Amino acid sequence: MKKTIEVLAVLLTAAIVAQAREVTQAEEDDELYEQRADNGIFNHMDVGVNVGTLGIGVEVGVPVGEYVRLRAGYNYMPSFTFHSNFSIDTRSGKYDRFIDKVKSIDINSKMAEVGVDLNDPKFSEYKALFDKFYQVELKDNVTMGMKPHLHQFKFLVDVMPFKRNKHWSFTAGFFAGPSDVANAYNLDSETLLLEGVNAYNDLYVRYCQNGIAGNYHDRLTELFWDNGVAGVPLGRFSDGKKAMMVPSADGTVRAEMKVSKFRPYVGFGYNTHLSKDRKWNLNVDAGILILCGAPSVYVDNVYKIDDSPIVFDENGNYVSGIGTDEDGNYYGDIIRFNQETWEYEPTGDKLDHVDLVRDLDEIPGKVGSMVNTISKFKVFPNASVTFTYRLY
Repeated sequence: MKKTIEVLAVLLTAAIVAQAREVTQAEEDDELYEQRADNGIFNHMDVGVNVGTLGIGVEVGVPVGEYVRLRAGYNYMPSFTFHSNFSIDTRSGKYDRFIDKVKSIDINSKMAEVGVDLNDPKFSEYKALFDKFYQVELKDNVTMGMKPHLHQFKFLVDVMPFKRNKHWSFTAGFFAGPSDVANAYNLDSETLLLEGVNAYNDLYVRYCQNGIAGNYHDRLTELFWDNGVAGVPLGRFSDGKKAMMVPSADGTVRAEMKVSKFRPYVGFGYNTHLSKDRKWNLNVDAGILILCGAPSVYVDNVYKIDDSPIVFDENGNYVSGIGTDEDGNYYGDIIRFNQETWEYEPTGDKLDHVDLVRDLDEIPGKVGSMVNTISKFKVFPNASVTFTYRLY
């Protein structure tokens, strides 16, 4: 019995001590909370929605002392599409004359002159290519749809330096999100046009390799050899070689714009109350998003073409350029006579992921104007309005 009483006494003492510690801890927590509240540390939270040049977004904000506020959120740019035209040309740069020459040739009659009936099943592939090429309304540009798709997380620190005026603030922080921020693609209505360009390029290669069933015609030879590959001219590489983008196998052309995933931000803002109880507030922000360098605009299916006058060495071996040798053999851009095999073989450096901003110069037309504008966008302006509600 005595031992039982001693055990109960020990347990009771331990319970009293534990309770005292809980009370002391609670008092300390309350004191810490009161200190934080007095100092303005996390003593309230605002939630808000915003709209501006960086799209629409949501954010939360909390104070860290009397002079600092932290904000975090997410911004999204609603999808929209605007149109622009990319030029179509041949390697020779004489697309208009090229179209006139094409329309002036009656392929069926010219082939009949050399004993080729394109309606013969054995020429079905050629006939399909010629039909696709001739039936398409060939024009000197392709309409592209351009669509931005910017979405990013943000973390901002507002500093309110004026003791007697907490409306004004200076802001620093960062935005972060996917690097792919926009793309351009041909409209569906332009697919037939691009398939016609592909058909021409396929005919060009096939004709150089074997004519049509071994038969050549002067006007077709002139058409193909003088004009060369067709596509979207993109200026020149740094080594002076010509850049020509051709449609992909499915009859499309595309481009994508990329920026750094991490984007520092600096700016200033103004905050004011919209209600007497200060629960509803308005923030106005202005600043710049630093893109860490100009954006990149990448395209695929680009031929790198040496279109300089043809050059042979002292032994008569082909060195570079475009033209014919003394025997009339053709050395072109994407098809070239091989002096060893005595056959025409596809050639040319076809490149993917070519950056229009950094890899190319002298980009013509609207593409050049667009790239010139994009190359200047090392920062992006922000002007936004945020409506907030104070939760506590």
